[in-house]
Amino acid sequence: MDEYQVGMDVVARQRRAAAARVRLGWWFPALTAVSWALAVSSAFPASGYRRLGIPDLPYGQVGGLLFLALIVLFSVRSGMNRRDVWPFTAYPSLRRRFPAFVLVGLGGLAAVFGLGRLSGPPTGAAWAAVAVAVAAGCVIAFLLTWMAAGIRGDIVAGGRRR
Repeated sequence: MDEYQVGMDVVARQRRAAAARVRLGWWFPALTAVSWALAVSSAFPASGYRRLGIPDLPYGQVGGLLFLALIVLFSVRSGMNRRDVWPFTAYPSLRRRFPAFVLVGLGGLAAVFGLGRLSGPPTGAAWAAVAVAVAAGCVIAFLLTWMAAGIRGDIVAGGRRR
């Protein structure tokens, strides 16, 4: 083997090792889904949740802080902890995946907020808000896992995808 091929093999091994560090544990999507569901549920009036027997606690604030901590962890683990103005341009795959993340996040908030403004029976709207919040949390967790897989692919591919 010539020197060039040996060097390329070393670089390929280093890329695979770097991509392996981006993997997130099973707990990451689970905590992300719970934290986002709690954060989104705060867009519904607390009086509707009281009718379901859910006590008044700061679910939204706790969920929001946990979600921010998980996003910081995701950023550090994926190597995006740079001071870019547009962090989603750090990897080519995120240019396609980050807008879906933003749209789903804002859509979940808007849906729960809209359910809080309905003039129908508050119990039905409260159950619908809980269902939408849980669904939004699950989709956000899936999108973050999908984004991590794209980042791993970008790292292994190196600069060939750009």
